[in-house]
Amino acid sequence: MTVFGYVRVRPQAVAGTTRMLTWWMRFLGCSEVIADVWQGPDRPPGFDQLLALVRPGDEVRVPAIEMFGPTRSHARHSTQLLQRRGVLVVVMREEVPYYPTYADDEDWPVRDAC
Repeated sequence: MTVFGYVRVRPQAVAGTTRMLTWWMRFLGCSEVIADVWQGPDRPPGFDQLLALVRPGDEVRVPAIEMFGPTRSHARHSTQLLQRRGVLVVVMREEVPYYPTYADDEDWPVRDAC
């Protein structure tokens, strides 16, 4: 059994977000982590890669159900695709650090912290 992690990051995310989330997923027990930099309703290429890698009895962990898509129907469809392959989908309860995306530096909350 392989424990996969899957994260999906918007293209506007703060630099290093994908690397940081990948590190956390490995820290929380995932032996392989697939990270997508993707936005929109279409199925991202990393998810297709994940579908090609998983085998019955494997586990896919995500920090939040939103990693599977922008709406509940997208998340439900992605979860069903994995479950039909005999894969256990786990939405983790651990607090994985989350860095929101901001349109410009004006909104960056850490700016005034120094």
